Amino acid sequence: MATSNISDTFRKAEETDIERIWQIIGQAKAQMQRLGSLQWDESYPAIEHIRQDIQDGNGYVICREDRVVAYGVISFDGEPVYKEIEGKWSNDLPYVIVHRLAIADEMKRQGMAKQFMLQAEEVSRKKGVYNFRVDTKYDNTYMLRLIDTLGFRYCGEVYYRNNSARKAFEKTIRPHSHPIGISGYTIREATLMDAVPIFEAIDKDREDLRIWLPFVDSLKSAVDEERFLQSVLAVPYEQRDPVYILEQGETICGLAGFHFSDAPNHRTEIGYWLLPAYRGKGIITHAVRYLCQWAVCKRNINRIQIRCAVENHPSNAIPKRLGFTLEGTERDGELLVSGEYVDTNVYSILKKEVESWNRKSN
Repeated sequence: MATSNISDTFRKAEETDIERIWQIIGQAKAQMQRLGSLQWDESYPAIEHIRQDIQDGNGYVICREDRVVAYGVISFDGEPVYKEIEGKWSNDLPYVIVHRLAIADEMKRQGMAKQFMLQAEEVSRKKGVYNFRVDTKYDNTYMLRLIDTLGFRYCGEVYYRNNSARKAFEKTIRPHSHPIGISGYTIREATLMDAVPIFEAIDKDREDLRIWLPFVDSLKSAVDEERFLQSVLAVPYEQRDPVYILEQGETICGLAGFHFSDAPNHRTEIGYWLLPAYRGKGIITHAVRYLCQWAVCKRNINRIQIRCAVENHPSNAIPKRLGFTLEGTERDGELLVSGEYVDTNVYSILKKEVESWNRKSN
């Protein structure tokens, strides 16, 4: 993956890189000694650590003109000492961590460490992990400045070997936003940080939304939304039913996402809601189209289903507009907050039909 205009490449480290990586580690240790930092010592990190990093698939390098100039560990295995933090993490969700970050002397003060950290965020996004944690010694001023620049938040102290105290930080990695085909509107996966704005958006139009969305009455605070998002994000990405935010700029317009997925049978269901101010613009139609293509391409889904209350005409218009097939009607398929059971229409579209969208557009 190209990372700059000067032929920088970010990739996994290989066995053949060990000699060069060890040179860079030695340079980093020498610099720490000159600065009086106790971050690393003669025994840590050792060359055996580097070999193990590479064997585990956690070692990464940045190369400039095919020469390794930066090395670090990007791990999702968790850090045992983080469980005993003197302070508090914001949540218990999976996280990415960067260890043993070292930059070649000739590349110092050229933004290489920041570039590595941003690449770690990209690796994490691809795994659907949006927590980023890191720690450093109190005397590592360069790393402390970098952490601050990248928007990390101080959480407390953690303790390594010899009772060595380090400052611990975390941040939320924001998922990338994707255009849906309407100027100014995008879609992205929701994170735990979205709990408050999602709740506030729902609460503002609660009376309108509760008519067709029974869950609205049970959503009494942002904590309730946070619990829901945490339950979604705790599931490994490959098995997760993602929830997506529809936005105009950074303003929430609505939500869409998957539920009731059945991986063995390659089937899933899409649900959605939109705030009143944004209706009639085609936002949900474009968002559902995006999600259908994502499900087919990324998850190899063969059947996608949408269920709509029979009398909810705007909701029924979405699958009709996209060419879904009405398969039938479930009698008393949903219980509304009014206490009334309503029939629900069941629509479906198949993988081959979604794939035909692209052929038609070409």
